Amino acid sequence: MGKLHFSRGEYGLSLENFQKSTHPLAKKYSALSFYHMNDFADALEIFNKIEIKDDESYYYLALTCERLNLFDQALKAYRKIQSREFKDLAANRIDNIEKEKSTANIKTEDPDLAKIIFSPKDSQAYPQAGALILSAKESVEITEEGTLETDIHYVIKILNERGKEGFAESLFEYDSTFEKVELIFARTIRPDGSIVYVGSKHIRDVSKYVNFPLYSNARLFIISFPEVTLGSILEYRIRVKRSQLVNKKDFFLSYPLKGYEPVISSEFRLIFPKDKDIRLKFINMEYNDFGFTVNPLREEKGKKVSYLWRTRGIPQIIPEVNMPPEPEINPTILISTFADWRSVYEWWQGLVEDKIKPDIHIKNKVRQLIRKMRSNEEKARAIYNFCAKDIRYVAVEYGQAGYEPHAAADIFKNKYGDCKDQSVLLVTMLREAGLNAFPVLVSTKGYYNMREDFPSGIFDHCIVVLYLKGRMIFLDPTAETCSFGDIPFDDQGRKVMIFGEEEYFIEDVPVKPPEFNLIKQEIRININKDESLYGEKINLTRGVYDQGQRSWLLYTQPELIKDTLKSVIQDISIGGKLEGYSIKNLATLDFPVILKYSFSGPEYFIYAGKLRIMPQLASVDTFLVVKESRKYPVDLGFFSRKEFYLEVALPDNLMIKYLPEKVSYDTPWFSFIQEYMLKGNKILLKQIRFDKKDRVTQDEYADFKKAIEGLALSLKQRVVLEKVD
Repeated sequence: MGKLHFSRGEYGLSLENFQKSTHPLAKKYSALSFYHMNDFADALEIFNKIEIKDDESYYYLALTCERLNLFDQALKAYRKIQSREFKDLAANRIDNIEKEKSTANIKTEDPDLAKIIFSPKDSQAYPQAGALILSAKESVEITEEGTLETDIHYVIKILNERGKEGFAESLFEYDSTFEKVELIFARTIRPDGSIVYVGSKHIRDVSKYVNFPLYSNARLFIISFPEVTLGSILEYRIRVKRSQLVNKKDFFLSYPLKGYEPVISSEFRLIFPKDKDIRLKFINMEYNDFGFTVNPLREEKGKKVSYLWRTRGIPQIIPEVNMPPEPEINPTILISTFADWRSVYEWWQGLVEDKIKPDIHIKNKVRQLIRKMRSNEEKARAIYNFCAKDIRYVAVEYGQAGYEPHAAADIFKNKYGDCKDQSVLLVTMLREAGLNAFPVLVSTKGYYNMREDFPSGIFDHCIVVLYLKGRMIFLDPTAETCSFGDIPFDDQGRKVMIFGEEEYFIEDVPVKPPEFNLIKQEIRININKDESLYGEKINLTRGVYDQGQRSWLLYTQPELIKDTLKSVIQDISIGGKLEGYSIKNLATLDFPVILKYSFSGPEYFIYAGKLRIMPQLASVDTFLVVKESRKYPVDLGFFSRKEFYLEVALPDNLMIKYLPEKVSYDTPWFSFIQEYMLKGNKILLKQIRFDKKDRVTQDEYADFKKAIEGLALSLKQRVVLEKVD
């Protein structure tokens, strides 16, 4: 019976019968069943326990070892095979593992490529490069059958260790539900032209999220090139086949033209059926400094149309401090076949609507969470806090493991999910509580922002919108340290698509004002006559700062927290000691975290004879303005407000000699005030800075640089005291 099921490919059923049998062959066929079920570890365990006598067992043992990356054991098993039935198969597998032609040379095997490789190139022209992309050819074909085929062919020259680190291992992400990766060939070409071929032992195909079975379809195809040295050429060609388009008819893609290494020659081809409407949008063309032409070479052949863009001499992106995210500065072709946003809505709404259904466990949990809550806001807050804190976030970018979320009941049961899964659960629970909530697709900061004039599915995140008392409250349950009503910085200022039950809405996520992202520090120090000190410090945070502070305190071991506080104290007093610390509101998202600690130390001032100089208590980082000019804007990030208050109580044997003047800067980008005051025996310091803009353009940079350097110079003033007998 087991062999009958085995012959029909019913390996689970065959395994049940083989495991009940005492027949001598039952163990062998159990191992073969495990192999065909892709359970290679159990297959190997059985193979290792039985005495193998036939070539079929050796062959499948070797295949199992290959799947487990045990290539030496696989070769050993293949070489034991003698029968004609399996000997040729084994020889092919051995060749795949040890695919190396020691006599092959690129000059004879591929003379055209050899010309490209060995043509003289002035490496001095690329002083910032780690590698040269000699040739980058990519083609994407949409077929009449609604499938997609992508062909990628790259030739890369390694210039230095940085290039070696970046390209010796190439990774390709794919979704195994609909996609299959096929390696056409890969090889390392030594500096002398001899070739080392990539064999199966240099290939890995692994789950990207191995610990999360719900996302096992998100996989990595990895090529590890052998014998990579400086001057080596790496060449590979892969083909990715997708069995169906996202809604069986539509397609979207972003194709950035620049990379972080120079590209000598680039070709990008788009092939599609003649009756398919293709929409193109070219963005960031203000950074097109390499002569890219937006109009492609168009060719029509039979029922197909081909667009081809050829470009030479594409310079690399050289990073600048605080430059905008790459999707804002890299010239890019956006491609979509969606006719309008209604089509996008109908596609994703069809994937999500039946997932927003509570089971009995969700119903009971919602009832438990809201039973003592009086207002709708209290109910929403309790449900949000549960989803943010108790449902573990798996950082799978929207689309990486597919576009369809899992059912809310599955996420509630497993207690983990990616962004779309957590959002589906949050919407389900809010609706169960009688609240009006919907899933939202968003492109976060660092991705391509949604454009109303270009319908597409290019999103990378999913959040939730709650309508409450005429307000839209955006909620991101993946941000486990983010309070209700707050939202991560990467979600702010982005255009989003709201998926209502019957209609879609395009809205903007508001940007939080400076006072919302507050860090407030208060220090009180008492100086004794022997100039030792005792002090207390309170840190209060809100918004982005509260998210960061809460995350650090939640996920850092207490001993490391103590060590960090001790290191801060050393900046105040060398040899200082942490006397104690307390954390308030860490367990709740409803109130900001407050960190308070006390300290003592043997000294505070800088000595200059009888003079005492107070440490510089304020400074401004000038790293933003180290360059004389900028190619890209300065991205200042989020709007924030920083307040610092210091009180130093002096003994009667220290007298004030000099108190710095007030510093006040009001620029288009920020305002800053610093003021020292004397009140009795106490020196009081107040510093307040808040942002007015989140970006400095290239034209503004010179004035911004002048303002920052001027402020840094002004803050070098120090309080001077004198010790009296």
